[in-house]
Amino acid sequence: MLGWVLFNDKDLWLRFTMSAASSVEKTPYALGGAITDFTAVSPQISEKLFLILRKKFVTDVSGRIDTPTMGAYVPFLRKALETNPYLFIYLKFYAECLILSCSNRDALGDVLRNFLCEDVANEFLPDMLLTNDADQTAEWLGKVIGRDMEFRRSRTKAQISDIISPDSSLAKYTPAQRLYILKCENGSGLNRSFNMSISSEYDFDRTANLGTVKASLIDNGSTVLAEYEISSPDDLIALELFHTVKGELPIKKCRCCNEYFVPTGRSDSEYCSRISLGENKRCAQIGAMRTFKGKYAENPIYAEYNRAYKRNHSRLRNGKLYDEEFRDWSAAARKARDEFIAENKTVEQFRLRLTELEIE
Repeated sequence: MLGWVLFNDKDLWLRFTMSAASSVEKTPYALGGAITDFTAVSPQISEKLFLILRKKFVTDVSGRIDTPTMGAYVPFLRKALETNPYLFIYLKFYAECLILSCSNRDALGDVLRNFLCEDVANEFLPDMLLTNDADQTAEWLGKVIGRDMEFRRSRTKAQISDIISPDSSLAKYTPAQRLYILKCENGSGLNRSFNMSISSEYDFDRTANLGTVKASLIDNGSTVLAEYEISSPDDLIALELFHTVKGELPIKKCRCCNEYFVPTGRSDSEYCSRISLGENKRCAQIGAMRTFKGKYAENPIYAEYNRAYKRNHSRLRNGKLYDEEFRDWSAAARKARDEFIAENKTVEQFRLRLTELEIE
């Protein structure tokens, strides 16, 4: 078993045991945001994270005589858990397999087969590459587990498209009906059977005694919710998709990165808040800039501001302006630009204002 999950309104809570010492991490996510963030993860990012674990494992093996333990990987995994639960599940499983390759290699085949999708298991497991070379074993395990993550990520992304797209072959059905139809398909990963219990939202981390829980239920109005066991990544995918669709949360495709997201602010938002590969700004910031430029591209005041900006930026590069001078000028010029556009003033008036702001 991987962990437990609660769904409360527009949030999901996950609880995982991180090490043999039974340290428990309880982390909340915005419902729908976790799964759409997972489908937006690029292979380059996931490969980088797997490589970090691989290098640490190889270093640990070469530097000690005993078997590495999960405790060594908890700080890294905790950061992954804060980022995305699906990434965390895969990275945690990879770390567990690396440790198992040292302590009980004979069990690895069954462990992998119980976790991997059938297609991936059939592709890799007949020719398992486990050797006494730690780096070679870690590379093979990373390749197999990474392939499984990419398989599930791509499949889930296609399922989301089937659920929300007006061009889907299931377009005549409601989103909930579409999800049910997908659930009935062979190999969908959505046809799961769940072990369910009930839990107090307050005591989801299992740290309080019954008396404390009773007091919380009265004093804080803690909600009692269905608690599900998660035995595979598909469990979490199926549960989150169902509760996202059931809650009628809007799943949209970002107009910048073209990936799915669930708006956390305005429901009519067209841009996600992620930083896509190759960018240094969030899609929402890029979208705001595009909207502004599209709205004012033909405005002569905007064009005049751009010319002044390029001129002063050139002075900055050539050492004729200090950084602080350029920042102050840029902020004042932007403010004047927006005010003059909003008040329908002339470009001649704006030029005079820029002259007043000019730094000698």
